Amino acid sequence: MVIVLFILMVVILITAEYFSLSRKIAASTDANSNDHSPASAEVIERYFHRGHSWALVQSSNEVIAGVDDFSQRFIGKLGDIKLPQAGSVIRQGEIMATMKHGDKTLSSAAPVSGTILEVNTRLKDIPSMINDSPLEKGWIVKIAPNDLTLELHNLFKGVTADRWQEAVRAHLVHWFSPRLGTVMQDGGEIVNNVSDLTNAEEWRILVGEFFPKDSSTTHNNNT
Repeated sequence: MVIVLFILMVVILITAEYFSLSRKIAASTDANSNDHSPASAEVIERYFHRGHSWALVQSSNEVIAGVDDFSQRFIGKLGDIKLPQAGSVIRQGEIMATMKHGDKTLSSAAPVSGTILEVNTRLKDIPSMINDSPLEKGWIVKIAPNDLTLELHNLFKGVTADRWQEAVRAHLVHWFSPRLGTVMQDGGEIVNNVSDLTNAEEWRILVGEFFPKDSSTTHNNNT
């Protein structure tokens, strides 16, 4: 009888310890799931269109779009910008906005198709926000995408985007050869206000090479 009682007590103690440990594990799991530190946060990846615009997917229902650093250096310090209307529909590769520097203009392509939810109207008063922060504060529109999964395959991301940007930079250097010093800063960065280095005809040709109108061709080479 004593042995039976001893065994029963051991079983009760083990069971109590098991449930205590289970509660500790559950509490730890809940704490980790509520941790919003950068290390545990979901990484949102930026996609790039070959018309030098970008798309940041917030959700399946919202994409933020803007232009890349190459665009703002290419056109130069913005004096004005023509923005689309909220509620309008745009297709991938169509003109999303038109930037102006002096007598030069440069149109940017929409990275995805959809309905424009919101326009960054601050750019009308301070278009140079695009120069100062093209990938963040200088965003242009928020879009409700129509066919996001398919159209993302038309864009560059990750290592592929890096290699594409390097190739574009090399192409620009080659275009201005032998005037290499005019387009490169110390440290290998492209100078600002590239448009100032061209006359009207050169600008037309340059824009045609680096901002092709047929810019929604599928790549299917994302990494």
